[in-house]
Amino acid sequence: MAGPAQAGQRRGPWSQFEDDLLMTLIQNHGCSNWVRISQELGSRSAKQCRERYHQNLNPSLNHEPITKEEGQLINYLVDTKGKRWAEIARQLHGRCDNSVKNWWNGSQNKRRRQNRR
Repeated sequence: MAGPAQAGQRRGPWSQFEDDLLMTLIQNHGCSNWVRISQELGSRSAKQCRERYHQNLNPSLNHEPITKEEGQLINYLVDTKGKRWAEIARQLHGRCDNSVKNWWNGSQNKRRRQNRR
């Protein structure tokens, strides 16, 4: 299995050029043919392209900080469903699973620091 460092694929931050080209390719091919999109992009794997779009570039994503109400809902859903981030994110319109997970982990770390005092 070829990893991202093989076959001329990059690791690390995406350039603005890559983001722009990815969005153009998605407009041309839709957001489901990730193998073809990655082949035309040439520098990233299909998985990297899919994750970049769904976690960063999708126009329906809400990039604002998570609100107090959303935080309360996340905490409730983690208590009832466990750490099923994709399932939880579907309950929060415009939030990706990774941003929900990062918020929850950050809030847990903040609580631990406060409890040490």
